Order: sequence, then structure tokens, then C-alpha cells
Amino acid sequence: MADSLEDDLSCPVCCEIYQDPQLLSCGHTFCSQCLQKHWTVNTRTCPVCRRVSLQEPVANLALRNTSETYQKEKERQKKESGSEVRCSQHGEKVKFLCKTDEEVICSKCRKESHKSHRVQLLRWTARQHKDRTKVALCPAESILDSLQNGTAQECKVVKYIEYQAKQTEKKMKKEFEKLHQFLREEEEAMRAALREEKEEKKGKLEGWIEQEIVSLSDQLMENYGYIPWVQGRLSDSQLSSGSLINVAKHVGNLRFRVWEKMKDLCPYYPVVLDPNSAHVSVSDDLVCVSRSGPKSYSPSPLHSNTNLLVLGSEAQNSSVSCWDVEVGDSNHWTLGVCRRSVAERNITQPLTPQNGFWGLCRNGNCYNALGSAPGWLMRHPETMRVKLVKYHDMNNWRFYWMLKFLDASSKSEIACIRDIALESDLVPFLIPEDRNAPLRIVPVNVNMTKENKFSFFEKHMHMLHLYVIGFLVVLWVLMVMRSSHH
Repeated sequence: MADSLEDDLSCPVCCEIYQDPQLLSCGHTFCSQCLQKHWTVNTRTCPVCRRVSLQEPVANLALRNTSETYQKEKERQKKESGSEVRCSQHGEKVKFLCKTDEEVICSKCRKESHKSHRVQLLRWTARQHKDRTKVALCPAESILDSLQNGTAQECKVVKYIEYQAKQTEKKMKKEFEKLHQFLREEEEAMRAALREEKEEKKGKLEGWIEQEIVSLSDQLMENYGYIPWVQGRLSDSQLSSGSLINVAKHVGNLRFRVWEKMKDLCPYYPVVLDPNSAHVSVSDDLVCVSRSGPKSYSPSPLHSNTNLLVLGSEAQNSSVSCWDVEVGDSNHWTLGVCRRSVAERNITQPLTPQNGFWGLCRNGNCYNALGSAPGWLMRHPETMRVKLVKYHDMNNWRFYWMLKFLDASSKSEIACIRDIALESDLVPFLIPEDRNAPLRIVPVNVNMTKENKFSFFEKHMHMLHLYVIGFLVVLWVLMVMRSSHH
């Protein structure tokens, strides 16, 4: 019946479903395009009965609507049949899922080879899979929502970076303004000194010139006769280079002399603290930390713990590193070094050598190295010196770190930790445990003058000493081996 209906709705010329059907006066209908092509060869004749059509063809609206409806239904059925999965054995549409064999089957397969298996309708399987997929996608949807709403951790970090950049720019501007102000004042002072010398030397000569003019004018008025001009002139010694501006005094080594004066304004700190690692107050110059006071830097969103540990910004990996920490009258603090890898993980854990922490802890009158028994001191230092030294163990021919803690004023040793393996870089850390007692890194005196230049041997004397000892030992071993062969 479908074939008969399609025949009735097909054009006699192109044999396809009618497209914009046109009715002739003879009663036959054709596609508009097919009729126009036929009339270009056979003028106004019917392609079926060959009658001449004197009247203009009219649109067959009923046939056009029927043809369009049939065409749409045909395309729909074609699409559905193309999307169906059919059984390769029986050619029927698959409707079931065999859960025993984990394969899709048709009705005949279910009755024959899968009769005793666990079988489920395919639409129920699809629904279950849809539910599981929806549950699995919930975390992804939540992450997507947080990213779009700006509440995700990454969005918080982006905002924090923007905040950090603005705060850092303000502090940089403030520091440079101090330098600019100092340079402006220094420039004005030097220019004032130059003007003072100019006025002094210029005024001295101008005064002498005026005095001589008056004296000579008086003598000429009294008609005392000829007076040699050289008699009242300044001698050559009086008009020496000392009468001129001392340019070398004002310009010579000007930048170096200004830099020397800037040293008090620009202190150097061997350790600078990392505000990204701190959950306590860090000063603007990044050298002082305390539990109280305003926080110049807000806590980083990357850290979830709230420990009081503050890290140094750089690893201390030179052969000898030394820095002083002003502890004042604080009775509770911890100073030391830790592995960079431990610091970057930011995991709250016991501060022990096994976990990568080496340091000295004060708890009231007790002092103890981390991981060891406490001891007592009669005199409490106000400034602690932390010294990290790389040394060579002659017993196993390996290098180690040695960490010392000293009273900076008396140079007396309080604790010494040896045999720290050279596995990774060590970074300083501070823990202020008293609420109103800050810990501050002490600046060091840096002199960049010619008297303070050190030779290579003076800078690396301890390393050269080790190399010389090693060379002598190797030489001795070679001599012993050679004598034994003889």
C-alpha cells in the first residue's frame, strides 16, 4: 500500500515525489521544474497526453500538502530504521541486554540461546546507565559551577595574585620613594656645598679686585706719578689652582660616596622571609615576624594549615651561611632549617630530623635541639646566631651539614647538630610562639671598599684545606701501594 501511495504522489516525468505540483487544463499534474524543462522543447504541450495547454497551470495545493507530509514521514522512518541496531543472526531489532553474557540480543535470541540467562530490557539498562552517568558527572558539574561563579580554588588564587601584585607594587613604590627622597636631599646638599665654595672663592677675589680699584684710583687722583701695575697684583702663588673650584672634591667618586651614605638607609639582611609561607604577621621589609600586630600580607589561599612556621625565601646552600635572629625577651620560639621539599608540601607534622627539620627550641628556661632532650642555660641570649657549615667527614669521605646555635653577643655555643645529609637545599625557618614577642632578622654590615677585598684563598680557605688533606692522603696511598709492589 505504501508503494501504491508513493506512485500516486510521484511526478510522471521525474518519477519522484511531487515538488511544487502544477495542474494543467487537461487534468495532469507535474512538478513545476519538470514542466518548465519540458516546455522549453515542446511548447505548452502535456508530457502525458500531448494536448496543448492554452491556460496557465495552477498550483495543486492539496497534492502539494499531501506530498510534503508523505516526504517528511518517509524521512522520519528512514532515520529511525537507520538508528536501530538489529541482530546479526535474526535481523530483528535488539530489545534486551543479557547481563550474563554482557551483550544485546533480540527476542529470538532470548528464547533460544539466552533462555536461562539474566535478561533485562534495553531501555531499563539505558536508564540505569544514564543515572550512573549523572552521578559520575556531579563532581564535574560542581567544579564547572565553581569555576563559572568564581568560587573555585583556582579563581581564588587568581584574585590573590592580583591582590599580591597591587600590594607589592605599593611597597616597591614606597621603598623607591625613600631612595628618591634621599637622593634629592643629597643632591641639594652637594649643590649647596658647591655654591658655598663658589661664593667663598669668588667673593674673595672680587673683594681684592674692589680693594685694588679703590687704592689705585686714590693714588692716581693724588698724582703720585707712575706706579708699576705689578706692585699691587696678587702673586702667582696666590692665584694658584687652589683659587678655583675643587671639581674633584665635588664630582670625584660621587656615586660611590653617595652609596656609602645610603648604607644606613639600605640595610642588607642575609635571610629574607617568605610571606607566602606565613599565617602570622610579617613586616613590610620581610625580616620580622610576630603572632600579634597587623598582617601586611594576607594568608595565601594555597595553604590550609594554620601553623606558625615562617620560611626563608631562599635556600642557604653556600659552604658557610650565618644569620642572627633577635629574639629579645621571648621565652618561647623555635629557629632552624628544614628541607625545601618539606616546606613546599606544607604539611603539618612534628618538627623532627626524621621529618626534615633541624633547629633549636626554647620553652621557658629549657633549650633543646629538635628531637633531643632539653637542657638549661643560666643566661638567656637576646640575639641568636644560626650558623650552617658544610664540612667533610674524614671517616666515610662524605660531606655533611653542621648546624650551630650561638649567643651572638658572647659567641658561646649553645647547641650543635652534625651529620645533616646533603640531600636537598635547606631553608631557614622561624616560629614565634610568644604572642607579643617578635623575632627579627638582624642586618649585617656590608663594606664594598678596596680594603675589604678578599683573595680566593681567604674566601675558600676551609675548602682548600680539605682538598690539600685529600691530595696528601691519596699521594700517601699511592706511595704505599708502590712500595708494596717492590
